Amino acid sequence: MKKTAILLISLVIVAATLIACSSDKDTGNNNSAEMLKVNKESKEVEIVTEVNAKYFTEPTRHGIVFEGGSNGEKSVLRGLADEKEFYQALIDIGAQAGNNITLEDVGSGEKVEGDKLDVTVTWEGLGKEIPFSDIITSSDPRPMDIRFGGNLERAKSKNTGCVLCLDSCAVGITSDNSYGSGESDTVKFYGNKEVLPEDGTKVTVTFKLAE
Repeated sequence: MKKTAILLISLVIVAATLIACSSDKDTGNNNSAEMLKVNKESKEVEIVTEVNAKYFTEPTRHGIVFEGGSNGEKSVLRGLADEKEFYQALIDIGAQAGNNITLEDVGSGEKVEGDKLDVTVTWEGLGKEIPFSDIITSSDPRPMDIRFGGNLERAKSKNTGCVLCLDSCAVGITSDNSYGSGESDTVKFYGNKEVLPEDGTKVTVTFKLAE
């Protein structure tokens, strides 16, 4: 009887441990959800990112990429929100996707279409929001024109994690109309080390549907 009682107590302890671990995982998921916020009234989507200082000195065509994507370490800002959820958030604020660039168009100079988005950034201690364009430098500077390219199905199939590309893209959810598809082969983009905070600093990026 004593052995049976000990066995039962052991099973109860194991079950309690499993429940606790499951609860911890759920809490983590909830925290992850806080990395993306939607304000339908103001037509804004806010995501949390981290500075990747590697691209202060190395060129990249990626402005923001979700850390869980295959390109998660290839962007100026490492996104902490899933790009597919970001796509849905833009739909939720009433943005219309362009969906005009196909994989066959890559390198053709085709420019992304879709609703225009005003994109700003801020971080602790900055005390204000500044244009996303302020944190990017280019070997061929042009006014930034971020569009809701769409590309949800390719985002799912390719799983690159691309949230914001710095030239027109067939996979990224948003990208810059000022540079045609493939222009990043010759134009070099960097994170602006004179503006951005140090590596790993959390940066909040706000996408607002332009009026």
